[in-house]
Amino acid sequence: MRCVIIGNGASGTHAMLSLLTHTPQTEVILVTDDEPFFYSRPEITRLIEDPTALKHLEMPLPGEVQRKLKLVHQHVEGIDPRQGKVYLGNHEPLSYDTLILSTGAEPKPVTVIGVPKERILTLRTARDALRIASFLKDARQPVVLGGGLIGLKVAHTLTLMGMPPRVVVSSPRILSRTLDTESASKIQALFEAHGVTFHLGITLKSADWDGKKRQGILRTKRRDKIPFDILLVGKGVSPRVKLARNAGLLIENGGIAVSESMETSFPHHYATGDCASIFNHETGRYENRPIWPVAAESGRVAGEAAAGKLISGRRFSTPVPRNAIPFFSVPVVSMGTVTGDTLKVTSYESANGSVRRTFFFNEGKLSGATLIGDITHAGLLFEAIRRETRLRKLPDWLLQGIPSLAGGTPPMEVLFS
Repeated sequence: MRCVIIGNGASGTHAMLSLLTHTPQTEVILVTDDEPFFYSRPEITRLIEDPTALKHLEMPLPGEVQRKLKLVHQHVEGIDPRQGKVYLGNHEPLSYDTLILSTGAEPKPVTVIGVPKERILTLRTARDALRIASFLKDARQPVVLGGGLIGLKVAHTLTLMGMPPRVVVSSPRILSRTLDTESASKIQALFEAHGVTFHLGITLKSADWDGKKRQGILRTKRRDKIPFDILLVGKGVSPRVKLARNAGLLIENGGIAVSESMETSFPHHYATGDCASIFNHETGRYENRPIWPVAAESGRVAGEAAAGKLISGRRFSTPVPRNAIPFFSVPVVSMGTVTGDTLKVTSYESANGSVRRTFFFNEGKLSGATLIGDITHAGLLFEAIRRETRLRKLPDWLLQGIPSLAGGTPPMEVLFS
């Protein structure tokens, strides 16, 4: 059997590893027009500061996998699911028995009237990060568009480079999908202490650009004037579904519609990760969730399904969201559901304000947590959220992040007993 995988991101990589693990005799061909190797995309902001760090982001494959895998560095022009063919940029058709689409997502286009297209840079791949690094050699007034994780990671990198940017956010606060309001305010204050300026609740209207000086002024609907010489976009993404749509595969909620085994509307054709919309039986609709845990898990399931060996009948179930990232050496962890009007909140903050731990409950069950400055018991909390643990009262040792208990009783046994 020959399986072709399009895309070498997290979902494509996990699909490939899963497939070769369960059916090592399968011929696997992975096609990508990105860098022709496997690397950690969540860490690509490192390349903005140090382009030579690319070799450190590479994730080497096991020797046995390298021997079995055929890697094709080509752009895919189209697919024909009825004929079982992939058409490459060199116009050579590639036949297959099974296809896995891991085409990922692409940044939503941003246009600001008056700003040259080449001065608006997005970040999605290593190639994008290296392009940003080349532009920053002559930049002095960078502006970041977006206050989510991507935007703040870029802002953090720029600040470490000695260029604290202005950050323009359309929402009234930063990290609106990742942190609760109080925790987000704490992170904003941390950035501001390092020289970053935030413009919240802003909608850009146009810009005045001086081509000779390569400098401009952003104008907003609120009549703000924001100086800039380069715009770095860290906003949302859209699933890359052009290949699937042109081939006649079903598209739902912007992504390629898949079942719990990641199979598309065509038999033996699978879609994984950011490009897929997975049917949720609880909500009765397709959902697209472009986050790393979903990409990895859906890739593993697609690999098993393509191999015809879904382990113990396992189907895809959405993992608990989890983000862990340090900002200016301050550890920050967010997991589970941390926003919602019906959630009950319990929080702890240290006397000097360096630590904030917030816990969220839904009908008595632990549903989420945000930890700033002290991430003690993060693994335990993640497991408690995953198990939907019901807690009548949050123990003080868990609330405050106390690392050990009297008598040496393991926290896991206490919490789940």
